[in-house]
Amino acid sequence: MIAVLAAIGLWLWLGKDLKRLRKLPAAWIGIGGTLIGTVMMAKGMPVVGALIAAGSGLWLRYGSQLIPGAGKPATPRPPIALSRAEAADVLGVAPDADRETVLAAYRRLMARNHPDAGGSVGLAARINAARDLLLKSQE
Repeated sequence: MIAVLAAIGLWLWLGKDLKRLRKLPAAWIGIGGTLIGTVMMAKGMPVVGALIAAGSGLWLRYGSQLIPGAGKPATPRPPIALSRAEAADVLGVAPDADRETVLAAYRRLMARNHPDAGGSVGLAARINAARDLLLKSQE
């Protein structure tokens, strides 16, 4: 009975909004249901507890497939097209800079602009593309 009330409360709290439901990881719903089912079985309601535990186990296995958009990989971005002059400008080096200069500029810029250090993903991708283009053109 408690599990049914909890499920109804969760449904009302989410407001039947799938966008908010996507934010709630399927694993937490499954783990919570498994724990509730186990407690219910231990408290003397084995049939209801077993049904809840089985249902949450199925949710753990198939829950991400039931929610549209969950578990899909991000769409790949198209490669960044830079000219040699633009790539050199991004890194702040001359277009005919040697390998060591390009790598030193790349390390300096990525230390400040890496997404883990507070930089943007787009700028980091642009810096990577500039480095790759300048190094590839030297070969």
